[in-house]
Amino acid sequence: MRLRFFGGLALADPAGEAITVHGRGQQAVLFRLAVDAGTTVGYRPLSEDLWPDDPPEDPRAALQSLVSRLRRSMGADAVESTPGGYRLSMTRDEVDVTRFQDLVAEARTRSDPTAAADIARTAIDLWTGEPWTPGPEFDWVVRDLLEDRAHAERLVRATLAADATAGSSGRLGAAPTSSARSVIPAALTPLVGRQRELATIGAQLSAERLVTLIGPGGAGKTTLALETARAWGDATVVVELAPAAPGEVWAAVATAAGRSIRLADTTTTATPTSSRQRALDALAGRPVLIVLDNCEHVSGEAAEVALALLRATPTARLLATSREPLGVAGEAFVDLGPLPADDAIELFSRRVRAARGEAPAPRESDAVERIVRRLDGLPLALELAAARARTLTLAEIDEGLDDRFALLATGPRTADPRHQTLRALIDWSWETLTDPEREALLAASVFPDGITAADASVVARVFGTDAAAFDQLVDRSLLRRGDGGYRMLETVREYGIDRLRSDGREEEARGRQAAAMAELARTREPLLRGPGVRDGLAWFDANDENLSAALRACAEQPGLFETGVELVRASLWPSLMRERFDELSDGIRRFTALDADLDTEAAVVINGVGLLLGLMSAAAGAAGDEPAPGAVDLADFDGRRARLVEAAARHPSELTAVIPPLLAAAAQAIAGQERGWGWSRRFEIPAASPDAPEWSHAFVSMIRSAVAQNSGEVDTLGVESERAVRTFRELGDVWGIAFASQMRSEWLMLEGRLAEALEVADASTAGFTGLTSVSDLLQQRAQGLGILLRLGRLDDARARLAEIEATARADGSDRALAQARMAAATVEIAAGDGAAALAHIDGLGTTIPPEFPDQLQAWASSKRAQALVLVDRPDEAAAALRVALPLALRSGDQPIIADVALSLAGWFAVTGQDAAARRALGASISLRGRPDAADPFYRRVVERVAAAPEESPDTAHDELQRLGELLP
Repeated sequence: MRLRFFGGLALADPAGEAITVHGRGQQAVLFRLAVDAGTTVGYRPLSEDLWPDDPPEDPRAALQSLVSRLRRSMGADAVESTPGGYRLSMTRDEVDVTRFQDLVAEARTRSDPTAAADIARTAIDLWTGEPWTPGPEFDWVVRDLLEDRAHAERLVRATLAADATAGSSGRLGAAPTSSARSVIPAALTPLVGRQRELATIGAQLSAERLVTLIGPGGAGKTTLALETARAWGDATVVVELAPAAPGEVWAAVATAAGRSIRLADTTTTATPTSSRQRALDALAGRPVLIVLDNCEHVSGEAAEVALALLRATPTARLLATSREPLGVAGEAFVDLGPLPADDAIELFSRRVRAARGEAPAPRESDAVERIVRRLDGLPLALELAAARARTLTLAEIDEGLDDRFALLATGPRTADPRHQTLRALIDWSWETLTDPEREALLAASVFPDGITAADASVVARVFGTDAAAFDQLVDRSLLRRGDGGYRMLETVREYGIDRLRSDGREEEARGRQAAAMAELARTREPLLRGPGVRDGLAWFDANDENLSAALRACAEQPGLFETGVELVRASLWPSLMRERFDELSDGIRRFTALDADLDTEAAVVINGVGLLLGLMSAAAGAAGDEPAPGAVDLADFDGRRARLVEAAARHPSELTAVIPPLLAAAAQAIAGQERGWGWSRRFEIPAASPDAPEWSHAFVSMIRSAVAQNSGEVDTLGVESERAVRTFRELGDVWGIAFASQMRSEWLMLEGRLAEALEVADASTAGFTGLTSVSDLLQQRAQGLGILLRLGRLDDARARLAEIEATARADGSDRALAQARMAAATVEIAAGDGAAALAHIDGLGTTIPPEFPDQLQAWASSKRAQALVLVDRPDEAAAALRVALPLALRSGDQPIIADVALSLAGWFAVTGQDAAARRALGASISLRGRPDAADPFYRRVVERVAAAPEESPDTAHDELQRLGELLP
């Protein structure tokens, strides 16, 4: 298809026949998707752009209706539905405005003025008329196109003597192929100039692994770093260190590497990994560019992190921005000075036109040149000055700068260089603000993630200002409006914090920020247990640094302890969903105590969870590992449990209602700990109180079903999973439905109801999409894959495998790729092709990385043994089983132990030890609670021994220990 907007809307099919799209709504959807042709546009930005002032009651349903009608006009495949939004099935070359933008962008990268001019002419030739839009709400597209045209015309006018870097394109060239999914902030305005610096950065990165971009504040270091990241492509991770405090650089790297990445599917007794390890695990094996932005305030720690990343990720490159070198061996540099005069004039002129609607007139050229010269060509200073053109003439701006330069000229030589160049401009802007605007600026300065538009009224109330003041600060270029909220330039933020500090108000402001975040988080948290879970989780993700800053303030100020309790309570559920255990554990340890006052619901919840986490640490110690910080003294358990149960009754809620049953189960586990923490835990979880909320009953049933699944109690698994799924559906809890459905699918599979099990497993996968990590989604898909193999639908299983492999490649992490290889091995084992299975398993190396959990390593070794049995290599299979069996038993994960038992039965069968094979089969069935009769490998073993499995009078664990001793 071809789509034209220059000179009017025109759409033609591949044969050249015209297609008519009727109605403003359909045209608006088409236009918005075309602007990002080939890329998914999320529901929220689509809705905000189509209905900026008066959205429909159900925007997603309205979008679905418009897209359905658009498909009838253009064809069913014209618009694709993707997770989270829609995508126009056209390339950027098939849409004239995007082809125009891409050509201009390519021209910008050319250091050869002649080549740049030729490409720019090709772009201008596409401009056959004024760009068409479906309405004034899309004037931002027109502004972008006009700016691109202006730049193209300038390139065409440029002489062949224009300065350029010989032999370099200004881009990075062919970046390494990687499937890492980068999240690079979109450019708010086109880059002006800096082509020589971009070329130098590219050349340095081609030759060296660490490049530091050095320059004064306001010179545009971050802008060039992000431009470089976009040129590099998808293989990029941008780490914003501006909000990071000392000791938090690894956490910032881990967060940037992927908030939804869950690196370890540990059991409930596993010790959470550190931010350092999460970051290294996420980046391992990726040919990725890591941008460490704004290192100067944590330069020592940033240097240590950079060195560790370079050593641990040999395929990675690092680009840092700082006012000074990091001091790492092998570090290369690019010095960034002021913009050249022509580029500085162009930047200032563009921003003046954006501010007042027209570019500077020829009669104003002298004033423009003076302003640019006096501001040293620093981009941020030019941006701030040009913004004043809304209300001042350029001559007035020029005159207004007189006092500012006088202030800079008389400033102390030892002052921060950033303040020597930018503080005067911000001071000057500060003097023009009203009291409400000043308070809003100071408020925004202590919100490192910015403030969403929906939250502005709460923040304004807490800080005693007017919510409209945030929009007024946008008009004054002191805040930026984007992504549904307000964000602040780093230097303006520093100015605000410095103002607070000099006025003795910083502690007060950070306390107010913590209070605002506690209130906002408290209102959003209930969304996580209902149909609004996705919106709720998106809010917590978007405010991650805001919440961290609030918790730091609460930890530092004794008077904010209760606010800290509220914040940890509100962050509990999103932390559990994302399995961010290290941050959660730290917060709980900080805001709980043996003698805590349990006089609020929040205190009951976090002290209850704290007690459970402490038991996990004690369990690690009982298992022989070093107990983690916060381990509970078991002698204190009964007393603390009694206090919590009593307090839970006084402060009823969905979460306090589940504390007593979980603690009761913990008490049973403590009573039976002499059996060893690493073995099967057969204990009862009592029901929640009869008057507890329905969600609490559903949650307890879900936990009961999980325990039953691990303990081989199939009947309990069936009853509790059915109850949990039914109740969660009635409540609309998407996450609960998905988790409980996973357990329900396990029961259906063991009952032989495979078609139903597949349907439920696939629904569970769909429910978890967007709520959990890629690793979890792969695990979910693998469950459905296993059911397809049990159904004998090998071709469908291979198609499902192709999807798993594509997702793993797109993620690019070692964890995801390992899961894909193991899924492929499972398919080949079911097909009876042991050699093909071994090829996939060998791709993992001799063993999968040792930091992977015991059960995952045991499962991989178990599948290796099965593949070796299929190719009649019993000696090697025995070696694999000697690895798998102790790992499985130590994990306490009975389904994994059952799989190892099945592999052991296969080995006994192939070595002619039929009696031992039947005993191993009996142990596997005991552990699973039912014969997994549809499992292809199980069927092969049963057919080979030609007799029923034998039940052991002892526990399956003891039986496996004895059978393991028979391995050579």
